[in-house]
Amino acid sequence: MPSRVRSRLAPAAVALALLLTGCASTVAGTPTAGGGATGGSSDPTETTEPTETTEPTESSESDPGSGELVCEGENVVAPEGQPFCFDAPAGFRPDDITIDNQAGSAAAFSTGLSLTERDLIVLSLYELTLDSDDLSDQELVDALSPVIEQLATQGFDFTQTEPLVLEVDGARAFYYTGSDSAGLRSDTYFIFRGANELQVNCQWQTMEAEVLAGCDTVLGSLKLSG
Repeated sequence: MPSRVRSRLAPAAVALALLLTGCASTVAGTPTAGGGATGGSSDPTETTEPTETTEPTESSESDPGSGELVCEGENVVAPEGQPFCFDAPAGFRPDDITIDNQAGSAAAFSTGLSLTERDLIVLSLYELTLDSDDLSDQELVDALSPVIEQLATQGFDFTQTEPLVLEVDGARAFYYTGSDSAGLRSDTYFIFRGANELQVNCQWQTMEAEVLAGCDTVLGSLKLSG
């Protein structure tokens, strides 16, 4: 049975429907792990890390992929009816995550994997009202800026406010890292494909190496449809 833990990590998402007017709405809250996530925790297969670039460009696009998910293996987490799947890292327990939103729209779906109540990985899906593949990197970065500013006002200290642009499953991902006032550290990835945004938060207090290795497993095996 999945454990019940609380995380102080503040998730955030972008409502891209407002981009055309030069605005973005944000959502922030505290995820709480509950029971019932789909998947197991057997040893994952070998995966590769996402390809990293140095700065956002205006010419890159997410690979739309085939539109169908292929999720196989005993260690695969494939939430029913959701457009993503990934390998569960060894040692992590699956958890459903309930987010207590402070502002903006709620995630369409959240789930997570935990080692302890402060060392965990949270995945939150947000449904967009436009095709993010039609937007440039800079437009997406501009949309994320209010999110970053809002989290900063809530006490989250970012190492840098400009993201690294990565590729995860051929989709664009924007990476931020930092810590909160309690000393919890977090690596956060905003991954865009089509009408979906998947946010992956990898948080740790004492088990940095284990969480980062687990985060690599999730990102390296992640499949996301648009």
